Amino acid sequence: MPEVDEAPDTPSDKAPRWIDRALNTIERVGNKLPDPAALFLILLILVWILSALLAPIQFSEIDPRNNQPIKINNQLTGSAIAAFLSTMVTTFTSFHPLGVVLVALLGVGVAEHTGFINASLKGLLSFTSVKLLTPMLILVAIVSHTAADAGYVLVIPLGGVIFYAAGRHPLAGIAAAFAGVSGGFSANFIPSSLDPLLSGLTQSAAQIINPARAVNPLCNWFFTGASCLIIVVVGWFITDRIIEPRLRSTKIDGDVADIPQMEKLTSKERRGLVVALLAMLAGVAVLAIVSIPGTSPMRSPTRFTITEQSIERLKDTGVPDEVLTRLEPMRNQVLQGERAFLDAVKTRIGDQPSEQYRNAILASVERSPGEITAANAPLMQSIVPLIFLLFILPGIVYGYAAGTVESHRDIIKGMSKAMSTMGYYIVLAFFAALFIAAFGQSNIGALLALKGAGLLKAMGLPGQITIIGIILLTASVNLLIGSASAKWALLAPIFVPMLMQLGISPELTQAAYRVGDSTTNIITPLMPYFPLVVVYSQRYVKNTGIGTLVSLMLPFSVMFLVIWTVFLIAYWLLGIPLGLQAPYTYP
Repeated sequence: MPEVDEAPDTPSDKAPRWIDRALNTIERVGNKLPDPAALFLILLILVWILSALLAPIQFSEIDPRNNQPIKINNQLTGSAIAAFLSTMVTTFTSFHPLGVVLVALLGVGVAEHTGFINASLKGLLSFTSVKLLTPMLILVAIVSHTAADAGYVLVIPLGGVIFYAAGRHPLAGIAAAFAGVSGGFSANFIPSSLDPLLSGLTQSAAQIINPARAVNPLCNWFFTGASCLIIVVVGWFITDRIIEPRLRSTKIDGDVADIPQMEKLTSKERRGLVVALLAMLAGVAVLAIVSIPGTSPMRSPTRFTITEQSIERLKDTGVPDEVLTRLEPMRNQVLQGERAFLDAVKTRIGDQPSEQYRNAILASVERSPGEITAANAPLMQSIVPLIFLLFILPGIVYGYAAGTVESHRDIIKGMSKAMSTMGYYIVLAFFAALFIAAFGQSNIGALLALKGAGLLKAMGLPGQITIIGIILLTASVNLLIGSASAKWALLAPIFVPMLMQLGISPELTQAAYRVGDSTTNIITPLMPYFPLVVVYSQRYVKNTGIGTLVSLMLPFSVMFLVIWTVFLIAYWLLGIPLGLQAPYTYP
């Protein structure tokens, strides 16, 4: 086992720092909580009881999802219990992280079993400075947001492997990767499917005040790109100066026999690595060739837009002015797919005119190719299967080239070995899935979000203070509601119109939300991937619990929240553009 380097200027005989003592206390208290699986079961029971107590109460807060007063749904009624029992299996099997983790791990398991990952890391560490591993890892973790869940199933466990192989504490690597993947969730210089998802909700909220107000999907692109540098630098400092020194006395007692060490590649390993990497590059090239063309089936559906020129062409073909007037609100609205476009037209002008002028409308509309990075693009929806393929194929090629594989039975053995490590996580996922489903169905989280938003609105604070309040409220609500889009669907119809009336643009409000939404992901056990990170950590330190992980991630969370908030305010005061078509003021 390689020795874990101590941080500079932090000798082992030095008295614990105050921050170490505080975090050690948090770890001890957190680890006294029940086992995470039992904790989710207890929380499930609490949600049942609380929902029964709150269900009879009539609340005045309006739920923006249906424009009705929000209502808590009693989870202890006969029908609710019957639904809970009848859907228990599907609730578990449809728990998103479960399938993501297991499918990806089948491919990664083969790559690890054959030695491809070990050889790749040896090669990487042969020319990468140990001191630069932290910023490199955090940057890769941030970029992994573009590929949906890839960071959770790939980058975070590799963070531990890379740090251990480099003679550093593996939990520090896991913490740094987790901070980049989840704590810096909105700090990415590469646009992702989250951008249009949030901007669509922001635009709908802005149109409560101004029906013509549009929000560009890349309205926060410059800010999130600049934030990437902030997260890398702050995360680097925290990992090397706070987390690793604190871990110097934490003994590595897990099963690390298969983890690579700082050794030179043998001739067989080098040959296998070259052939395997060529196989991986060939796979990536094939994927690019298939995905790049505008007609690629891996893109989202073709986009349809009625432009001013479309209206003129329809007028020239003899479409009545009455029909054109009804189509006018659809001008510049982008709809994906011919069916969705025609359904919107039918809703706007009626069944008979839509059928009569169908061909004329389709001939005049502007069409543009679908996007590769859209949330509904088959490429984005295939990220996990692609991870499986892009690891299992070079893993197999490496095995045969390096002589670590003799037959297909070795490949199956690698998959089986990977699955055998997931028993505890599957138990966790079962109870987590049941709790998260019941919590969402009860509406308790939505009520808390609306109560907090209403309180902030009632305080009538100045714009700058309100922006900070939005960040803090979002960070707090994020401890209970993990989904970025679900929270924004609740909060945007309150915050965006409120700040527009204070002269603050929807784009700035969305940027503030994204800061708060990112920073507390890494300290809430209710985040679906949190138990998985605990399991990753237990590979190296067997007694890792919720308290251990929370104490590791709390410095990241607090520092990210404070420094990122200050950065946004400074960014605003300097007048640096937030993104494309993104003013700071309204109107």
